[in-house]
Amino acid sequence: MKRLTEKQSEIIEFIGEWQIKMGHPPTQAEIRDNFGFSSLNAVRGHLQLIEKKGYLHLNCGKARGIQLVSSPPTFSGQQENSIPILGTIAAGLPIWAEQNLEGSLPVPPALFGGGELFALHVLGDSMTGAGIKDGDIAVIKRSEFVANGEIAAVLIEQEATLKRVYLSSKSLVLKSENPFFEDLTYDIDKNDFVRIIGRYQGIIRTMGNRCCA
Repeated sequence: MKRLTEKQSEIIEFIGEWQIKMGHPPTQAEIRDNFGFSSLNAVRGHLQLIEKKGYLHLNCGKARGIQLVSSPPTFSGQQENSIPILGTIAAGLPIWAEQNLEGSLPVPPALFGGGELFALHVLGDSMTGAGIKDGDIAVIKRSEFVANGEIAAVLIEQEATLKRVYLSSKSLVLKSENPFFEDLTYDIDKNDFVRIIGRYQGIIRTMGNRCCA
């Protein structure tokens, strides 16, 4: 996916926050009023450019026809001494990561570097070589960019996976830490709906995995 401009990022964040608070996306008029755009045409221009970059879909036949490729994680549940748990991520084949708040980890965010953190249940064995096991809870720091070789939570269309990321001018390669899993390669030029949503910060080992670690 192509990088968003600062204003486009602000619009995506506004849509995601509105969706979470109101239970539905904002209208174009509500976006206009929030950002002080001069007309609905200006709003539509921004939305169409964001759509071309793969971050949302527009249904022009509906008043609230804005659909994010994936709603950005909400950090409203994060408190000083806890990290919100937002769903499940695959350490294997990609699966959908629900963005509903499931609960929270009673762990100070500072232990994982602080910032906008969220947690996801790990499902699968593709990252065992990095010490990430099926059933663990992965802690993720929200970020759309990571360095080559870092482990990240990545959205593929509307599915999420945990992999080591390698990005070049032509492709994005997601590598597993298990020889039984093949690499996932995406062509940047074809605008595959692939989006990094956060950098892997560490894990919380679940009770079932502690006994056999």
